[in-house]
Amino acid sequence: MSHDEEDFIAISGLQHFAYCKRQWGLIHLEKEWADNFLTSEGQVKHERVDSGYHEFRKGLRQFSGLYLKSQELGLYGRMDILEIEETNGPPICIPGTGLTGNWQLKPVEFKHGKPKQTDADLLQLCAQALCLEEMTGLPVTEGSIFYCQTRHRTEYVFTPEIREKTKALANECHILMNSKKLPSAEHDQRCFACSLKGICQPNVTRNRKLHQYYQKLFEVSDL
Repeated sequence: MSHDEEDFIAISGLQHFAYCKRQWGLIHLEKEWADNFLTSEGQVKHERVDSGYHEFRKGLRQFSGLYLKSQELGLYGRMDILEIEETNGPPICIPGTGLTGNWQLKPVEFKHGKPKQTDADLLQLCAQALCLEEMTGLPVTEGSIFYCQTRHRTEYVFTPEIREKTKALANECHILMNSKKLPSAEHDQRCFACSLKGICQPNVTRNRKLHQYYQKLFEVSDL
């Protein structure tokens, strides 16, 4: 399936969508945004990554801020870091780097906090890998996420299962985008550190649902 570019969805939005569909809807459908300490500090930590630098050291080349897109998945965005190592094989040009050769590619993502209990971050990273594969024709089998809070880099393998889950998530995201319907709020532990909590008002939504439930529960039909 091929998507028109005006319908493309931000790769970063997949992480929001996987973490909380309500959060994704507020940001990408309602165009709401609110900074808290976590998002503000995260933006500072991304300044160098987003500046478009490149480094060559010990046979490893790093490029930041490269543009990605997938016509098949309808995704676009910029990656934090692309790491490139040269291997044997026929030459190929890597878009945005000026490099021609045979390369092993690895996307690297920077996150402010620590590893999550969900696979939301991994799905975003895998989406970058799928875009790279479509753009270059090269297999991208591994990626990394550096978590600033723990100062630890976690390595991931893009298994067939996580690839299919990423594709299904992108498809679900397109369906909801086309519907223009804001997902309902679900109040749970995800809300505590969410910068959109004041806009989302999950407690209000939950109380309204409870009120409607009690009304139906104790409703007495007219005789």
